[in-house]
Amino acid sequence: MLKTTLLRLHAWLGISAGLVIALVGTTGAMMAFEPQILRLLNPGVLQITPEPGQTLLSPQALYAQIQQAQPNRPVQALTLSGQADSPAQVIFSSLKKPKGEPVWVQPYTGALLAEPRGEAAFETIEGLHRRLLVDDIGKAVTGVSAFVLIFMSLSGLYFRWSRRPRGVRGWLGYRRGLQGRAWYFQLHSIAGTWLFMFFLFSAGTGLSWSYDWYKAGIYRVLSVEMPKKPTPGPQQVVTAAEFEQSIARVWPSLQAELSAYDSATIQFASLASDAIKIDYLAKDAPHIRAKNTLTFSPTGELVSHKRFADKPWGEQITAAWKMLHTGQYWGWSGQLMMMLSSLSLLGFAWLGISLFRSRTTPR
Repeated sequence: MLKTTLLRLHAWLGISAGLVIALVGTTGAMMAFEPQILRLLNPGVLQITPEPGQTLLSPQALYAQIQQAQPNRPVQALTLSGQADSPAQVIFSSLKKPKGEPVWVQPYTGALLAEPRGEAAFETIEGLHRRLLVDDIGKAVTGVSAFVLIFMSLSGLYFRWSRRPRGVRGWLGYRRGLQGRAWYFQLHSIAGTWLFMFFLFSAGTGLSWSYDWYKAGIYRVLSVEMPKKPTPGPQQVVTAAEFEQSIARVWPSLQAELSAYDSATIQFASLASDAIKIDYLAKDAPHIRAKNTLTFSPTGELVSHKRFADKPWGEQITAAWKMLHTGQYWGWSGQLMMMLSSLSLLGFAWLGISLFRSRTTPR
């Protein structure tokens, strides 16, 4: 009785939510290598080739050029690259966008660069992936589809377990010579077994973008305080002279503390305080969210050096949540596996429909 009920639910939920799951999977696969694709599409913006004899501008010189180009726009943060071929970035404060408006900057001249080619397309793809481009209703629909995927994965494993396949070959082996419904069923079962853990992981991590209560539960389980919603950055314009005065003693202290870094971000909200904060990414950082924080006094004295590696493991996991979801946490191999498993959801939609049709088509 239980098996029959679950089987019917498995079939009907698959048919009902299959297209949404396929869409979410396909858009997720398209975003798997987003950083690398954007970099390839944007030489001169996301890939910088310095002219002979050029050197990276100091923070003061870089900001002076930015301020000259946009004298009336308040700045939220300024990120300097420690890589010769990577751009700098300025984030302008915005009342409409609490996280600010990022603009890439040529690190050798201080020129503001154009919006990267393809960035708007990826924003649309992400909107489809997270909320079907319809905000709260779309978030709820993708959230339900994620729960359906979890149910489908667990119930599918239960159906296979109840058949008691023998050994690894019975679970994962492919039998030749099958046709029609038997072939569809075999491919559906074997592929589902291979990809079972990837589906659970993708759906389980993705739900945090659909439901605030789910995200809050994760933070509670990991003993991490929920981050506050971002508020608009400073609205007062910092002149080049004021920036020079604030950073003149701090930057040499940073260079003395760090022999090298991948990037360093100056938080403008802290410049007028007694604790000037600079977040930096080490060259050997496991992912782009693994940032460390240096705090300096206005005189340039190092007050504290908080390393990402020293944070509780719960904070490290929540900081890396998106990297885990996309596979970027494990580099290109993780991205490839998440891309293939996400793309396979389109194939599962086709297999599910084929199985359903073969079951209902008169013979």
